Amino acid sequence: MSTIDSNSIAEIKSRLSLVDIISRYVELRPVGDRWSAPCPFHEETKPSFTVSPDKGFYYCFGCQASGDLIEFYKNINGLDFAEAVRQLAKEAGVHIAVQDEKKSRLEKSKVSTAQEINSLAGSFFLNVLWSDQGKKARQYLDSRKISTEMVREFRLGWSPDGWQNLTDFLNKKGFSSQDGVLSGVLSQNQKGRVYDRFRSRLIFPIISLSGMVVAFGGRVLDDGEPKYLNSSESPVYKKGDHLYGLFQARKKITQTKKVYLTEGYLDVIALHQFGFANSCGVLGTALTASQVKRLSGLCREVVLLFDGDRAGRNAALRSAEMILGAGLGCKVLTFPQGDDAHSLLTQSGEKAFEDLLQKASAGLDFCLKTISTEKSPKEVMSWVGNFLSGLGDLSLKTFYIPKVASVLGLTEVELRKSIKEKDQALQSHGDMGNQDIKGPDQRDREILTFAVCFPEFRSDLEQKNLELILSTSWAKKFWNKIKEKSQDAEDFDFDANEWDFYFKSKLEESSLRSSKATVFMEIENLISQISSTMTKQNLKQALIRAQKNNDQHEVKRILGLLQNVF
Repeated sequence: MSTIDSNSIAEIKSRLSLVDIISRYVELRPVGDRWSAPCPFHEETKPSFTVSPDKGFYYCFGCQASGDLIEFYKNINGLDFAEAVRQLAKEAGVHIAVQDEKKSRLEKSKVSTAQEINSLAGSFFLNVLWSDQGKKARQYLDSRKISTEMVREFRLGWSPDGWQNLTDFLNKKGFSSQDGVLSGVLSQNQKGRVYDRFRSRLIFPIISLSGMVVAFGGRVLDDGEPKYLNSSESPVYKKGDHLYGLFQARKKITQTKKVYLTEGYLDVIALHQFGFANSCGVLGTALTASQVKRLSGLCREVVLLFDGDRAGRNAALRSAEMILGAGLGCKVLTFPQGDDAHSLLTQSGEKAFEDLLQKASAGLDFCLKTISTEKSPKEVMSWVGNFLSGLGDLSLKTFYIPKVASVLGLTEVELRKSIKEKDQALQSHGDMGNQDIKGPDQRDREILTFAVCFPEFRSDLEQKNLELILSTSWAKKFWNKIKEKSQDAEDFDFDANEWDFYFKSKLEESSLRSSKATVFMEIENLISQISSTMTKQNLKQALIRAQKNNDQHEVKRILGLLQNVF
């Protein structure tokens, strides 16, 4: 797999100011040589979010969010690492060098081809919409009370009737039919014939956060089937990763820290048209963990706007469970039978919608009410146990348990007992690795903090066999990832917990700098002591074996060694 060259990343960081980037999203105030603000990643009143520009990283003492410039930009905008680097590189004027060039060129070629084809297809559909062929679609949009401004903002289009319109257009632009298939806009039957995937459909471009068209959704205007059709997956589009309208909504979401999440294309557009510009849609599939993660980098609260029928309530239940589990605030509004966001807004206006919003249920209340109404007591307790046991954050459990107990009429003791039983059941069938300590003990923590802050000592620590005194597998694994790097590098293969520990350790560097030589000597002495103790233990065990075997020569030799050790 190709990777972005660390020199390119270093160049981006040298050209862009961490403080300037973060200041676009929160109001930073100077505190000594650092900056402070309320954390943009969780709700709080007192600022616990700290930026250290000289060290190039941020850390929140509340939610433990941490990282460098790229990590912040990635999380606040809901991007993956590569896309965050690409956008920042463009802003900084840095060319991104990629390692493993041969494979990278092939991957880049596929991506760039898919990007160009989707961009051309978007222009093709848009031009058709505003031509004579698009009259039917324009009349439909007018009948649905979608303004011309919104049609243009969301880059809507029309795919004409026929099997070869887009295919021929792309061929004339120099792309093969197979390129179109691989880019998700053309289809191929079992006999190998390639044809237009979208025919006689209103086209809704799916746009990435960087503003590129990556896929399309198409809706028939008559009774044809399927009613909705999306692009197939491609090098630039993976189902479940994107949210419809997020590109248009991103600024408003960042400002309000709230998002209205609905199901239909026209629902999203109507919400924007009537002033609720922090709205996006789930693209016709069940909400995914990837989509929740993307939203969590932008907002603190998700308001679900779903249909009021059984299917809508079940979809809202699943979505609310995921959102609550991610630590986000959640509210649920289910529309009256036969209504949705589009129909309510276009027929009754924003005031009616705002009045309905006032009646939205808190996410947890909605979940408990829904399962209590539609499921047996045993199923209710099973859901509650699974939900609470699935929360990785202990603070979330502490927050939710009293609320759940109150609604269900249980004591907290009873509920905690139920959770404990569920946890034990999961542990007996789960990953054995989870039984280990989740982080280093205090001594391990102090030693690794020193190793993180002063990379110039890592080589000496490795020669002296530092791993000998690390007591947990987590600490040993972390040490093995950093020990061969005498300087800080951007390509550590860390998981989220390891990055958290790394950046938190970095905060200690200034306080340790004046005593680093002394600390190094203390670690040396500790290694020596532990090594001596282990040698004694090994010799004693060897002595016992020699005595059992009545090997007097070996007994005498080991006793001599023990005298030297003591």
